[in-house]
Amino acid sequence: MISGFFSPVGIGMARREDQKFRIPDEQIIENLTHGDRKLRLNYLDLLKVMTWYGWEPQAFVAGGGIPALIRCLDANDEEAWELSAKLIGYVVEMCGSETTGAADAVPSLMKLFDKSSVTIPGKLLARNQKSLREAAGQTLVKIGAPAVESLTLALKHPGWDIRFNAARALGRIRDTRAVEPLCEILMDPSRMVRSSSAWALGEIGEERAKASLEKAYRYALREGDLSTQYTINAALEQIEERRFQKNRE
Repeated sequence: MISGFFSPVGIGMARREDQKFRIPDEQIIENLTHGDRKLRLNYLDLLKVMTWYGWEPQAFVAGGGIPALIRCLDANDEEAWELSAKLIGYVVEMCGSETTGAADAVPSLMKLFDKSSVTIPGKLLARNQKSLREAAGQTLVKIGAPAVESLTLALKHPGWDIRFNAARALGRIRDTRAVEPLCEILMDPSRMVRSSSAWALGEIGEERAKASLEKAYRYALREGDLSTQYTINAALEQIEERRFQKNRE
């Protein structure tokens, strides 16, 4: 058990054996899915601290680490959600977006991102929603292409803040599959959503978005929406610059 490892005697024994404190990956994975909440959080905290020291998680992934972290994401435990989301992001960043099991985390991450889960109590979710959404969103961006479909669906969410954050995430992923859904919300009722979708289209840089951006610019002009005008103008410049660079290549 972990108490033995963290006791003074246990630590002393570890140091005498190899002068290095180490817990086997299989033990970490096993205890991430343990029914004891305190034990599970203890191991999540351990992994968090390991990331401070350049932890290389390849063996952890090979041993089934990602499914174990997804189990923590799905647990009815608010304290575990943000830690798990960030740890999955770290693993993907270290091992690549095609990390085994990373795509399987998307549905669980989306539950934190768009508040769609019926299994998570509303009061708990609302308490730290901003930090939870940021952690989930950052990890979805790191996962990349496998998250695009779920994020494009979130562009139709009734909450403007979720549409806004979904557009921002898609802009960071820069997957061309997101162009049409982003064009569809360029005249969203929310000014913030209109601006974020224009920004995302500029980041993606696809020329086929130009007509929709120009139409949205005329709409923003009529509405006196200065922020969206500015963002659309910047997006069109980005698209033109990308076209110029392609022609030079």
